[in-house]
Amino acid sequence: MKFLIQGHQDMQVNSGNEVANEGLDVYSLIFTIWRQKIVILCFAALGVAMAAAYAFVAQPIYEARSFITPPTQNDIQSLNKGRATLNLAPLTVKDVYSVFLKNLQAESLRREFFDRTYLPAQGQSDDPKGKFYEKLNKDLTIAPVGKDVNERFKIVLQDPDARRAQQWVDQYIARAQELSLQEINKNLAGEFDVAVQDFNQKISVLRDEGERARQDSLAKLREALIVAKAIGLEKPPIVSGNPNQSINIAGNMGGELTYMRGTKALEAEIANLQVRKSDDPFIKKLRGFEANYNFYKQLSQQFRKVNTFRMDGDVELSGEPVKPKTALIVLGGLIVGIMLGIIVVLLRNALLINRKELAGQNFRVDR
Repeated sequence: MKFLIQGHQDMQVNSGNEVANEGLDVYSLIFTIWRQKIVILCFAALGVAMAAAYAFVAQPIYEARSFITPPTQNDIQSLNKGRATLNLAPLTVKDVYSVFLKNLQAESLRREFFDRTYLPAQGQSDDPKGKFYEKLNKDLTIAPVGKDVNERFKIVLQDPDARRAQQWVDQYIARAQELSLQEINKNLAGEFDVAVQDFNQKISVLRDEGERARQDSLAKLREALIVAKAIGLEKPPIVSGNPNQSINIAGNMGGELTYMRGTKALEAEIANLQVRKSDDPFIKKLRGFEANYNFYKQLSQQFRKVNTFRMDGDVELSGEPVKPKTALIVLGGLIVGIMLGIIVVLLRNALLINRKELAGQNFRVDR
């Protein structure tokens, strides 16, 4: 009976201690950390030292950036040459700039830059796992500046070599400009080629009509010659004894009166039409179509160089490395070191408490 009463009293005391300990957990935690602050400070110092060592040995990364804006109307003026005559809508600044932005952000250009420039610079010939291409996507960013995605853009490239980064940004933009001009000129050439074919067709039609008109004239003159020979009319008749008036009348003799010109005139005119090498000088509107044909053919073959964008200043180069950020790395090392120190202190304190409890239990058992 005495043993049971003593056990009941011990349980009451332990329950009271647990309640007291629960209320003092925060205070005991702070006390434990403060009591072993040297350990925490040691871990903090170790974290700072390791972070500083990493920042010291890490390869510095520099950044080159460039800002681009749309071209002016004057920059693209030559692209609209000859379009008004064909009733084609003029190209606007937005039209030209959108072509440049499309090429600038195209995956094909990024892949071309990677294969021809970036990968060889890394001392590699291929990238089977795609690690270098993934790195390029992190190093090279193209994004709009501000809310308007069709206006100001920035191109940013990070690289250990500052001058190389600057050169690559210039090269990348220049290639986008080149591809944009090729696309624009190809589209213009296609539009002008349609006009060239149209004018060429019109010229062919007029020449066919001229050839048929000459054959018709020959047929009429031959019939008139037969009539003139039948009536024995060698020369145009003289009216009122005035030779000049007779010539005027002969010049006006057409249609059914063509035979009135006389056999000599008709034979000469027939012979002239038969040996004529070209009907072009006698075809109306032909020279105008030929001029338009030559003009648009020249335009279709002409490569127009214009500014599809404008550089907002020169390519900027960071004077100091953008990576690694020494201050942030050291601060991170300090925080990690303190956290590790606290964890070690708490684990150590928990182990000590467990040992004491085990020792107390063993002591009671021995008693």
